[in-house]
Amino acid sequence: MQFQKTNSWFSIVLDTQRQLFVATDKQHPEVSAEGITIEDAVANLKTQA
Repeated sequence: MQFQKTNSWFSIVLDTQRQLFVATDKQHPEVSAEGITIEDAVANLKTQA
């Protein structure tokens, strides 16, 4: 997997209990979304923002 340096507006964590990725908005930490993949979590977060 390749990682890029960006000034992204979200952060990603893996919930190992539920095996889901959680994307959280950096400006509004109360806004978050989950997904099976990182891409799913980010896409779900974009629909909430």
